[in-house]
Amino acid sequence: MMNYEWQDTLLREEDLAKRAAAIVPRMLAHPRVTLDQISRLRGHINDCIDRLGTLLAEMEDAGVEQVVLGAAHNVRDTWESLAHKAAERSRLFETDFVDVRPTLSDNKDQGVATH
Repeated sequence: MMNYEWQDTLLREEDLAKRAAAIVPRMLAHPRVTLDQISRLRGHINDCIDRLGTLLAEMEDAGVEQVVLGAAHNVRDTWESLAHKAAERSRLFETDFVDVRPTLSDNKDQGVATH
């Protein structure tokens, strides 16, 4: 039989993950989001993944029904998907920084013969 506390925790985690799944992609797509904001968001998401991992381990050790474990895995999968999206957005910042470097074709002296 499932511990009431686990059920309550899982329902709260599920609600939090659903709200995050609605909000996080909009935040990541915002043109003025900063790398610092994304880094902090990634930290929060990783905390949620860790919490779910601990909850899952405890539930598995206690022999909780498969359907409940499946629900917990789904919540963790939601967080992992958001973690992936946030990591991708962080990589876009790195790409943006690379892209602003001047290229050789921007150098006005290139191709000018100096005899």
